[in-house]
Amino acid sequence: MSDHELPRFERLSIGDRAQVSRRFEAADLEQWCRLADHDGVWPEEVPEPLIAALFSYLLGEELPGHGTNYLKQKMRFHAAGRPGETLTATVTVSRLRRDKALVYLDTRCTGEDGRLICDGDALVLFQC
Repeated sequence: MSDHELPRFERLSIGDRAQVSRRFEAADLEQWCRLADHDGVWPEEVPEPLIAALFSYLLGEELPGHGTNYLKQKMRFHAAGRPGETLTATVTVSRLRRDKALVYLDTRCTGEDGRLICDGDALVLFQC
């Protein structure tokens, strides 16, 4: 791909990063359970799909941003997020494949006490 085709891609560098922090309150978890048609007791921890959504937001809106197509993501959970706790998700560019406009990113989510909630990696195709 040439610089003229994807100028925003060409500005990406290994080590670029973005992060977002979000607090999921008990009411958020109840709403998620209703939307997910979850029966039974409300969860005592932040559901993993809500944590994954933080990475989806970052990849689609921040880094690389608009024009990103999710190809895959791997997440390893080490601890649970607690309701009312501030969770911070971070994505960091780890590799760029300019010939195919592929962006590899390391992903990490921590709790407010710095403990590791999950880590992993993602691969996206950049098209803008």
